[in-house]
Amino acid sequence: MNDIASALQYQPFRAVTAFSTGDYMNSVSTRLVMGLLASAALPLAVLPSMATAQEAGTRTYDIPAQPLENALVAWMRQSGVQVGYEPGDVAGRTSAAISGSKSSGEALAGLLAGTGLGYRTTGAGSVRLTPAPQGTGAGGTVLGPVRVQGAGAAAARGGVIETATGPVPGYRATLSATATRTDTAIRDVPQSIQIVPRTVIEDQSAVRLTDVIQNVSSVQLNGTAGNRAETYSIRGFVSARYAINGFPLTSGMDRPEAFFDLANVERVEVLKGPASVMVGLSEPGGIINIVTRAPSREFHFDGSFQGGSFDFYRGEMSVTGPLNASGTLTARATGAIQTNDGFRDGARPSERAFGAAALRWQPDSLTQVDLTADYVDQKVPFDRGLIADEDGNYVHNARTYYGERWSTTGAEKLVLGLAAQRQVNPWLMLRFTGRYTDALVTDHNAVDLQGLSDGMVRRRITNRTEDSQDLTMRFEALADAFTGPLEHRIMAGVEHNRGEFAFWSARANIAPIDMVAPVHGVTPVPVATVNNVYDFEARNWGFYLQDQIALGEHWKALAGLRYDRAKSHTWDHLAGDETPTKDDALTFRTGLVYQPSTSVSLYASYTQSFQPQQGQLVDGTPLDPEEGEQFEAGVKLDLLDRLSITAAAFQIKKRNVATEDLDNPDFSILTGEQRVRGLEIDVTGEILPGWNVIANASHLDAEITRDNTYAVGNRLNGVPRFSGRFWTSYGFSAGALSGLTLGGGIRVVGKREVDLENRFTIAGYETFDASIRYAFNQHWEVSVNAENLTDRFFVEAVQGDNNLYPGTPRRVMGTLRARY
Repeated sequence: MNDIASALQYQPFRAVTAFSTGDYMNSVSTRLVMGLLASAALPLAVLPSMATAQEAGTRTYDIPAQPLENALVAWMRQSGVQVGYEPGDVAGRTSAAISGSKSSGEALAGLLAGTGLGYRTTGAGSVRLTPAPQGTGAGGTVLGPVRVQGAGAAAARGGVIETATGPVPGYRATLSATATRTDTAIRDVPQSIQIVPRTVIEDQSAVRLTDVIQNVSSVQLNGTAGNRAETYSIRGFVSARYAINGFPLTSGMDRPEAFFDLANVERVEVLKGPASVMVGLSEPGGIINIVTRAPSREFHFDGSFQGGSFDFYRGEMSVTGPLNASGTLTARATGAIQTNDGFRDGARPSERAFGAAALRWQPDSLTQVDLTADYVDQKVPFDRGLIADEDGNYVHNARTYYGERWSTTGAEKLVLGLAAQRQVNPWLMLRFTGRYTDALVTDHNAVDLQGLSDGMVRRRITNRTEDSQDLTMRFEALADAFTGPLEHRIMAGVEHNRGEFAFWSARANIAPIDMVAPVHGVTPVPVATVNNVYDFEARNWGFYLQDQIALGEHWKALAGLRYDRAKSHTWDHLAGDETPTKDDALTFRTGLVYQPSTSVSLYASYTQSFQPQQGQLVDGTPLDPEEGEQFEAGVKLDLLDRLSITAAAFQIKKRNVATEDLDNPDFSILTGEQRVRGLEIDVTGEILPGWNVIANASHLDAEITRDNTYAVGNRLNGVPRFSGRFWTSYGFSAGALSGLTLGGGIRVVGKREVDLENRFTIAGYETFDASIRYAFNQHWEVSVNAENLTDRFFVEAVQGDNNLYPGTPRRVMGTLRARY
């Protein structure tokens, strides 16, 4: 059994058994992107019948006679097929020896020879031993099935074994824990979920989380909170907080504290649609979950140095391996340092330092404990972007900066994590996970843009501190069960979150600056006057239950229920006011998947979300929380075991949107409703050996459907009707060009409304990117990436007429990378 521990990976909320290795159930530019997507998908979409399960292939097996339970583990690891059985059926039995080239079925039949057991297929890539479980009446439930899970496909780089939270072979991931917090095949999830693995991040030389997110349909940069951290719009709705390893960011904050560093990222996953059953308080568009890199039982080192335009320099490294001879204690250390003068004339340089450590203890195959820590320290220019006048005119020059060199925002953030899991018996796992965050954000003379007068930009400075602490704890149980012919994976859990946030700010007006030709150098800087001091405290409890059901070979179902109770208290120290709030909600999700073959999944789902909000009615009653719901249907294709296509149609409604009380303008009423209807397609994987692609396109009809303040039918601000990206790379593996990889792509974003009044639109754009990479050997490679080749000006994020964030001009980046 000890050899199995080497295959175990920490999977958030996963029913890891003593035998698990990580696989659960097996305009012109617009037309150009759509054409490229079609060229990637259609030639292969007509070939689903050619995509066969591993059962049809043969492999070389060498499994000696041994206790049957151990033999099944060896077969599972070599075949990549999962097997379920009752412990009593295999206890005390010995397998026959097998060797040679066989199909997985032939190999399993050989192992079972003389044991009195057979098997039957229960799904794509899964079997179950017979005889059937004993001790049930008609429709009764028996607890105790052991589910042995296959290791998945080998990676194109280095023979990586895929798990739900580990490295992904190539561009295409097939497993995820984000949607269910169990190690689940993406094709079995009745919701759209896209994954951008580290391979793509490195191939594109991404340096921002935004660079990564561009690879996912219906996700746009919403803003940066003055160049402090990213917020995103998902399916038309702003999601101010993302999650890290399944934990949303600090509950007391309405935006992240610092830019997220990519050095420790294994994969970035986006679950589309309401996700309150999984993460509690959230917006209805979806959730971004960042999965970090875990320790390995084998020594690995990777490091890189990057240099490029605008005096950008970055160095990063990560080293992992065992700390003792038995390999029960492993660790990973990761670090990065980055400096950048930036493309904004007159702004101070940016600096960031990042470090992360992870320690894993696996004393046996039933127990795993993980300790993690990461720290970031950044100092960057405070930057609200560009400003537009009432007619929608703004400077089309990305280098124009309306701040001052002394305008700075900084952040320090420490995150500590603990995860412990124990396989109590073959059918039950218990898990505890916890995370503590301590962050301090400091703005020093941050320049805000207050409007325009006679061509001059009115400005003010803000000195501000935001001190936050957050503690989240989860206790979860996961059980496997049978109800007659149905297989269940049942998850139950309780979650508690406590967040505290202390805010202080002082403001003063400063001299205006010319909109077209700004001249910097305000002196002396005026003394700011304190304008806001308050403390905020949040206490949230969540109780949830989820059931993943296998309804025979072709059908899968998912049902989840969650009750949240959220309390908050705000103390305004200047006004002497206290504002307590209390909300609770019951949210639900359900979905069904039909799989007529191993390559096709048809799905439909219904999901809900809930999000408390500040404010009150005229009678003093607090506002009810915003509520969201989504209907979604789609198809997922897995072609030739190397290319995945997801197409989805959906409708999301957000209700209880606070709008102005026309009779009492200082108060609100809950008459607002917003709706988004959309179509999406995402393509990921390998078209031919060495030819990789990741592409997407979406069409969003995002509008106001009920409101007192804004006209019904107005579009939601910052949401393009059409957007998409196509990226492809081809690596030569033989001949004179062996080791050379060429890549390139296009990104297209349509026009966007500047605000909910729809006063004017911000133009759309197209940008082109390219890369060339050469691997000298398996250890060293060099690459050059060019972004926005045509050096086009564009507005990347729209938060209002005085928060228009320009995109990066043409940038060239060189990278030297080492792997050992």
